[in-house]
Amino acid sequence: MPRVLFIAYLFPPIANSGTRRSLSFVNHLPNFGWEPLVLTVADPPAEPLDPGMLAEVAPGTRVERVPLASRTLADLAAGFVARGARRKQLAEGLEWRLRALVAVPDQIASWYPSAVRRGVELHREVGFDAIYATAWPYSSFVIARAISQRTGCPYVLDYRDEWKPSGTMAWETQSWLQGLINPRLERWAGARAAHVVTVTRTLVDVIRRDSGARHVHCITNGFEPSDFAAALVQPPDEFVRVAYTGVWRQGYGPDALYRAVRRLKDQGFPQLARLKVTAAGFAPGLAGQMGIADIIEELGRVEHSRAVDIMRNADMLFLPVPEGFYADASLPGKLFEYFGSEQPIVAAVPQTSETARVLADVGGAARIDPGDDATLAQMLERLCAGDAASLWSPRRPERLQHYTRSATTGSLARVLEAARRGETIELAP
Repeated sequence: MPRVLFIAYLFPPIANSGTRRSLSFVNHLPNFGWEPLVLTVADPPAEPLDPGMLAEVAPGTRVERVPLASRTLADLAAGFVARGARRKQLAEGLEWRLRALVAVPDQIASWYPSAVRRGVELHREVGFDAIYATAWPYSSFVIARAISQRTGCPYVLDYRDEWKPSGTMAWETQSWLQGLINPRLERWAGARAAHVVTVTRTLVDVIRRDSGARHVHCITNGFEPSDFAAALVQPPDEFVRVAYTGVWRQGYGPDALYRAVRRLKDQGFPQLARLKVTAAGFAPGLAGQMGIADIIEELGRVEHSRAVDIMRNADMLFLPVPEGFYADASLPGKLFEYFGSEQPIVAAVPQTSETARVLADVGGAARIDPGDDATLAQMLERLCAGDAASLWSPRRPERLQHYTRSATTGSLARVLEAARRGETIELAP
């Protein structure tokens, strides 16, 4: 069985949507004839952790964890001047300052020396036939090329977003130094990549332009059917349940859903008492500020299994997309998990968007324009009245199979094999 060095900063126990993509690829690759050898970080800084995710890594998977140089140096320096709790406190303060100092291409850049060193050692110790690196962080791409140069192994890059900020998202930031150097690093890494994959068709064209890569393919995110088979299904009751699971940050979140609920409350909608909205994945508080905490239950961050239960027991799932460039270009990871739940979806997305295209492909959904709170409120009214069945497009179960994690991993295995053999490949759209 050929081996792939699988470079993924976001890997269990880091609780992040990007972790799900890496975890699923690693777990399914052996079914397609590839043994993954995971290279990730030890003691990730400032990341939400879910130790329970470690149990989801397939038994027998070899996971190598390397330290950040910033942490190693901070611990060493602090040890010269302090002991005990004071040493730990001093080391933490030094560590984030060192990370900020060496932040090209990103704030995790200081794992580069240990990752490259360990990757080369692993090639010498056990060998591997290809290298795969997923980003963010984009330092993993630089690591992949460096290891490739030292071992002669071809490498594949996986973009979950574009490297260059789109300029439309409030949370996208970069320093002047990153703005100067990162475009050159992207082309340096992309030019020698055997293949590049990304998560939407729109990003294929953007990344081909920005990276100079020749062979760029779309492999979407997906869902695990077994997650939903194991979901705890509640018996029916008198309530109508609507759910949103995911992050909330400026320009991306369930704002429209909250406004629609507030609208119904202001109008005195008589069946509003039947409506129960569950929101999970972000810090609670806004429902109370808007005076709708009696209708919307905010759970904060929850374990993935709990999010699956919420989705599976909903009568409707709400799906937004980010504002700006990603309104058209993104396919949120939660879209595919919503598919896995087999519950109706209301998506506030542009008609021309990637999300609208995939929703039309699979069915079982209704689309509204972003910001159309009035139509969303009317849909909630019909849902509470038991008159929503005609809202959803016909479901196409045969298309759903294309978005399982097994199917997407099969596509990745084909790309890895093409890289190993030095061949080109065309993936089915």
